[in-house]
Amino acid sequence: MQHGALSVTTRRRDRSRSRGLSTAEVLAGSALTLIALAGMYSFQLSQSRALAAQNVYTDSQNVTRTVIDLLSRELRMAAFDPAGTALPTAPGPSCPGVKQGLVEGTASRLRFRQDLDANGAIAGPSEDVTYELSGSDLVRTDGGVPTTLVSGIPSNGFALRYFDGSNPPVELVPVGVPAALTPSQRDCVAKVRITVRAELPNPDPGNPVPIASEAQTEIAIRNRSLENF
Repeated sequence: MQHGALSVTTRRRDRSRSRGLSTAEVLAGSALTLIALAGMYSFQLSQSRALAAQNVYTDSQNVTRTVIDLLSRELRMAAFDPAGTALPTAPGPSCPGVKQGLVEGTASRLRFRQDLDANGAIAGPSEDVTYELSGSDLVRTDGGVPTTLVSGIPSNGFALRYFDGSNPPVELVPVGVPAALTPSQRDCVAKVRITVRAELPNPDPGNPVPIASEAQTEIAIRNRSLENF
């Protein structure tokens, strides 16, 4: 009899050890799993948005740097006239004797000429160039053909400031309505400070603030300023 009682007790212990999970334990485990998954999803989402924002910022930087590089290369050659016959000479009294290669100068528009092929005429490619802000587009016009370099430029995203060749340089401020450099001011421009600011849409749908990038440089016109050599 004692042997039989021990067998029954042993079977009860075995059943107790092998019983399944209770409902409460299953719910608790499921809740912990969902919390862990939610944390992982939130982390993954934040990392994805940060990466997307970084990519857009990189694109924005590429835009501003590309424009600055292109304009810098061209503006350095403004008023270049090796033959001496392509451009008129400033009569003075302000800065007499310089070649009148700057045709227009405002806070957001710049037109200049240069005889790049040295043939004594302004007719070749890139010899009469205009950069200007048109709406939200930065446009380059060469020989009457406009090309949009970049879009998404705010109203103050393309800014031009002009300086003469004195030491220290004196800023030449556009005057009149609309404000523009006078012919005598244009004759004395030796350096141009350029600021380009681009704004691209934020990839985060919950963040309406655009991603901005700004580049600035000061360009010396080679035949009017030797301070950058």
